[in-house]
Amino acid sequence: MKRIFLFLFASFSLLAEAQNEVPSDSVGVWAVNNDKVTRINKLSHQGVKVGGGLGTAVSFGIAKTKAKFVFKGATSETIFDKKAHLRLYFGNPPIMDAGNLYMFTPSNSIKNFEIAKFDVKKDKRMLTGVSISILGSKTGASADKNAQVEFKEIRSGVYDVFVTGEPGEYCLIYTAYGTGGASGVFDFTIQ
Repeated sequence: MKRIFLFLFASFSLLAEAQNEVPSDSVGVWAVNNDKVTRINKLSHQGVKVGGGLGTAVSFGIAKTKAKFVFKGATSETIFDKKAHLRLYFGNPPIMDAGNLYMFTPSNSIKNFEIAKFDVKKDKRMLTGVSISILGSKTGASADKNAQVEFKEIRSGVYDVFVTGEPGEYCLIYTAYGTGGASGVFDFTIQ
């Protein structure tokens, strides 16, 4: 019985792979840097830092209270010179990586991604994830308004993303459902 189950499982996996134009081991974000292509792994936040509560209390809610996602390290391992070149592959991720790469399944699209810029403090990077005041609230990290981002479709399910911006720490964020950084980011540095 176990053999039959394993055979069926392997057959369905191969069938799903054959219907998908992108091999499952390619799904995700890749850095294209001087013709060298390397995977960028998802970086999850280590905690949340809340600040501005006293100002909100003193101003009777007019001043904002912010919650920031805190990420490890002052800089990324992925470094670009002046312009970042990312390649995104959408498809069915391997089962072992489905939790980290769910945002690249065929039901999602390039429209669900934006580029954000970290605030760097000592040995940590932060993204504002929540902003609350009596005047309103906002959830999810926002796109960097100063970065110039160009999306180019290479073929079905494969996109090149070019990012030009001031030197600093950036990340690709999944923005569907207001998550914007809460589900992890794909970080890189522009020098």
